[in-house]
Amino acid sequence: MLGLRPADYMPQTISEYEVLLALCKAAPVLRSSQSAQKLSRHLIPYLQDAHIQAFAASPFFRKIEPSPTESLSYHVTAALLSLGVHHADVQQTISHNITTFLSTCARATESVSQADEDDPSALEDAIRTATITTALLGFLDATCAQAEFWRTGGRLALVSRLRDLLSQSFLVAVETAFSTIRNSHSHDRRIREWKRWLRHYEDIGRPLGAMLLQRSFMWLLVAVTSLLVAEEDALRDSHVLDVLMSGVGLRRPLTSKSGEADFRSVEIYATVAIDQMNYLESSADFDSLSPAKQKLAFAVKACVLISYLNASTLNDDAADSDVLMTWLEDTLGDPSGMADEELACAVLKSMALLCRVSSSYAINVSRLLPAFILRSGAKSHIVTVASKCLAYVLQMLSKDVVITTLYTLGNVLSPGNQHQAINGVDSDSRHATQDISHLGAGRPSTGSSLSLQGSGDEELSMVQGNVVQAICEIASTCKDEKITGLAQSMLAQKIVKFTSPIDPRLVVGAAALALNGGTSEFRYLLRGLTTVAHDAVVENREGVLNAAGSHIVRPLCRKYKTNWLIGYESQKPHLSERPTGLSPLRHLLGALA
Repeated sequence: MLGLRPADYMPQTISEYEVLLALCKAAPVLRSSQSAQKLSRHLIPYLQDAHIQAFAASPFFRKIEPSPTESLSYHVTAALLSLGVHHADVQQTISHNITTFLSTCARATESVSQADEDDPSALEDAIRTATITTALLGFLDATCAQAEFWRTGGRLALVSRLRDLLSQSFLVAVETAFSTIRNSHSHDRRIREWKRWLRHYEDIGRPLGAMLLQRSFMWLLVAVTSLLVAEEDALRDSHVLDVLMSGVGLRRPLTSKSGEADFRSVEIYATVAIDQMNYLESSADFDSLSPAKQKLAFAVKACVLISYLNASTLNDDAADSDVLMTWLEDTLGDPSGMADEELACAVLKSMALLCRVSSSYAINVSRLLPAFILRSGAKSHIVTVASKCLAYVLQMLSKDVVITTLYTLGNVLSPGNQHQAINGVDSDSRHATQDISHLGAGRPSTGSSLSLQGSGDEELSMVQGNVVQAICEIASTCKDEKITGLAQSMLAQKIVKFTSPIDPRLVVGAAALALNGGTSEFRYLLRGLTTVAHDAVVENREGVLNAAGSHIVRPLCRKYKTNWLIGYESQKPHLSERPTGLSPLRHLLGALA
């Protein structure tokens, strides 16, 4: 039972397994050093043999998620790391035994890597390789969650050791092993169990194979490099990219010479990332992968980008930022990759943050991001991130660039310019309200180079909403009264002059900006919203009517209800065409309630 080596290589019963997991879950709450030492002595043998542990036949093992081997490895590793973090007197012993575990796995991978596929013992080799793989998955996932267990040098040694362990030959052996199991016609109980686990991993979106191992390793690389640029407490609450963008929780000074990292360690981390990216580009035909494996590949790529960004932030000489920008631009131009939320967010945020590393990228990025926003088909959340990143980059540039970007996006919304700008300058851009017209007077627009990329009304409407979102984000981030007024005036003009069906997000976006704008812009917008509400009633467009009564428009109505009603009264002669029983007042007064 517990305290011995895991059944001396005898299959583990479900009762022993459940007791073991219960002990692991108790590790974080132990207070005394004596209890920590006692529990670590119990758990260490189970870690050492996790890669060879067999399990007795029991239907209850089928309920263990995601599999008995991975779950055992994960919980034992997590418990030992927790004991080491909270009890310094066991930290060194646990660290030594983790090193021993990895060395044992390395020796085991050497033997399986040399196995001949035509050998009669191929199935045994496949089972052994599969067990090692799932044990490593559990270990890696637990390690990246508690990478602070090691100091800076220890984390570097851990990454280097795992990099050697996950060699090209071992990854090939992993793919061969799972293929052998999948295609086997053997009636052996272990083969049947492994086939079931293979199907289960597929069903939960984690197909077993080399790519899943690499993703877990890249997660660890992100965790390790993130600890060099940000404080542990900040990383517990937020993603490292969000920490870098906010500037709160960063290690000071943010340089490799701060004692947390030196040139050589940053260079090693950057090299690991480069090697992984080269592997992806040379071996992965993303279009031919199954959706689950494609998502894994995109996750690996996202981790590579984040890790390299961390390294470049620490030392641009050790991790050349030009390399990263090339990767980012290539990925930004890949529609399938940018459709993946994890990869898209990593690309967009990394691109914005790289402009902090080197401001020379800012102008180019300020042009790339609007083009991406105009690309039809992007998910709303991804467009939100792109808009925030664009606003983040524009803060590094002059006000002229901000205004030009606003006009570029605003031109695309113009009814007559939904496919191209007129003479390079949108006519609406010339009619900003008097107090802000000087900001853009005579300014050449880049609108002619950007157009709505969509063939149908639905796609065009989607992109229009994305553009509105970007304009609002830029204006709110800049926190400049004139910029906000310009953006608000642009959106109000679009509402008034739109001849095609208006997107509800245009109404909500204009109202959101109006809450922080001037009185004249308010009145202009209110008159426009009255007309929009009337047309929406006539056309029975519930989306626009709901937008007119939304929680964002409602404060606008309450503050300027008199102006709104005056505007409505001025429209009364034109309301005779509305269907009987329908009235825009029902929606406008609802917002005033």
